[in-house]
Amino acid sequence: MTRLRIALVLLVAAGLLLAGVASAQEKRKRVPMNVLVTQMSNQGTGVDRDARRLDGKLRGQFKYDSLKVIEKRRIDLEVDEVGRIDLPNGRSARVQPIHQGDKGVLMAVDVEDAAKIDARVKNRNLLVIRAGKYKDGDIVLSLEPDYAE
Repeated sequence: MTRLRIALVLLVAAGLLLAGVASAQEKRKRVPMNVLVTQMSNQGTGVDRDARRLDGKLRGQFKYDSLKVIEKRRIDLEVDEVGRIDLPNGRSARVQPIHQGDKGVLMAVDVEDAAKIDARVKNRNLLVIRAGKYKDGDIVLSLEPDYAE
């Protein structure tokens, strides 16, 4: 009977260890994202080549005739890691992937004094956030998860 108890204790301990390893692997998942910081305005300068995809998403929802890309970059965050994006209007955005699964990435985005959003975004789809005034227009922050499936 004692050997049976020892075997059961070892089995339970192994199960707990494996659960801890699985949890640690979830936390180490990386979520690469394409980031586009764009100025939306009525300057009459048209749409930058790098902003055409964004234009397709915004056209008809907002009145503008110009989309100018201010910054284009890629960030790579672990699940639960918080990344910061400084915006040209003096604000900053905090981005935190919370979970990555079959249905996309659940992320929390907090744009200082402008927006606070939790959203699930499918891989290679845009999350677009209006991030406050800038010069004679508005800043638009676009986040696109882009990971190997």
